[in-house]
Amino acid sequence: MIKNVIKYIFIYTLSILFIGCDSILTTNDSCEYCFLEVEAPDLPMNENGIYQLDFNNESLQTFTQLRAYIGYEYEYVGWGSDTHFQGCTWGHCEDVPIVNGSTYSCEDGYAYTMVGVYEENIGDMATIWVGYIDDYGQQHLDSIRIMINE
Repeated sequence: MIKNVIKYIFIYTLSILFIGCDSILTTNDSCEYCFLEVEAPDLPMNENGIYQLDFNNESLQTFTQLRAYIGYEYEYVGWGSDTHFQGCTWGHCEDVPIVNGSTYSCEDGYAYTMVGVYEENIGDMATIWVGYIDDYGQQHLDSIRIMINE
């Protein structure tokens, strides 16, 4: 009896070593209703596919809305950018990204966020990334570029 138990443990251990846990636990399922397409609906796009944001000189900060089509509701969505501004509060300053870091998709299947730029960002070419991981563990990523004009 003990020999049989040891034999099964040995076979199981060899299987894990040579096949790996990922092969045993991974499914080939994929999300048929998951999408990711980001856009800046209020901004014009040039012939190179770069959105153009004109800074409003009458304001301290200029804003525009971004939206990403996910395809379904209540999905956590992460946002990031390579462009920052200097944010100072009570004498402490740090780099703050021009885009909010996270949102959730709404009932219409879209996730919305805001971009806010200051005068110091004029002339910058901002890349904005968006992504999420669906219920099957598949990562979805997309990005856009925004030129910040005077």
